[in-house]
Amino acid sequence: MNKEAQDISKPIPLHRVAVVRPFARFLADIGAPVEREFRRAGLPYNALDSVDNYVPSHRFWEFLVNMARSEGIEDLGYRVGKQFGADCADPEMTALLLQAPTLYRGLLKASALINRTVSHCRVGIRQPPNCGYAYFYHRPSCKADNPAIEQIGWFGLETLLGMVRVYTGPQWQPAEIGLMTDHSPCRYIREQFPRARMRLSQAFSYITLENAVLSLPPLHDGDVLPASKLLDYEPLATDFVSSLEQVLLAYIQESDLSIELTAELCNTSKRTLQRKLGKMGTRYTEALDHARFRAASHMLGNPGMTVTDVAQRLGYSDVAHFSRAFRRITGVTPKAYREQLSGDSESMH
Repeated sequence: MNKEAQDISKPIPLHRVAVVRPFARFLADIGAPVEREFRRAGLPYNALDSVDNYVPSHRFWEFLVNMARSEGIEDLGYRVGKQFGADCADPEMTALLLQAPTLYRGLLKASALINRTVSHCRVGIRQPPNCGYAYFYHRPSCKADNPAIEQIGWFGLETLLGMVRVYTGPQWQPAEIGLMTDHSPCRYIREQFPRARMRLSQAFSYITLENAVLSLPPLHDGDVLPASKLLDYEPLATDFVSSLEQVLLAYIQESDLSIELTAELCNTSKRTLQRKLGKMGTRYTEALDHARFRAASHMLGNPGMTVTDVAQRLGYSDVAHFSRAFRRITGVTPKAYREQLSGDSESMH
């Protein structure tokens, strides 16, 4: 694939709502106007209903910067990460870690999940040869010159610490912490790590782990959750069209999704969006239809919602129009699709 084709197919940078929700909950608990600031940053408030929704990374960063400034919390990312720990990355992360036999195996599983659900984010373990320690690192989704790096960087570090402490206990501290910024953290953060050496202007954020710590078992036995439960998450799309559909799915119940608005969500122009879709053999209306089908299929699985409810939630003023659009994609009516879902569910019992 040549460079032009790669650029056209490159997915939209997205964040899974599992990472967004801890900020929203922390801020709501202190009485901050979360819904207002969500909308101000161009984020869909209804997306918080599911951790598997995806929102544009650039709008999430804008939300963080706005909230830290308006609420006067310069260490917002640190405080959110400290409160939610390992579960900042996924609500089932602690359960996943507790089922791994050692810290090393747990961190590998956790890293794989995070790397599949946040664009341009890399988490992993580096073990230098002939060295008594390893780096548990986080290369954030944003670069060091992004205004959101202060919040994202410390949020990520506290998430890493939370994962390690599932095995070491809450008092454990690293000997060294690496920061991507070129200035020291605020006094409150420094007081939390009296024995740790802070290294600034690093290529990625990290905490150091003594090699002996990597073989520790978890401190407590975990609740036995089905493997499907632990891994039942929506993976990050790997191409432009699929990532566009993930964006549309998060916004579809809240906005009149014109192509102009969608171009803004993709951080591009209408013309560029149309050109990309054309190069990939599709159109905006097709991508929107596919996103609506996905949303509709989820809702139709809810027996408490009527077909009319689903049509209205998806912005159709006429249920007949919704039924025709649904049938054009699936070959069956919404009612028939629901009956099929119900039949499949009964056959599994």
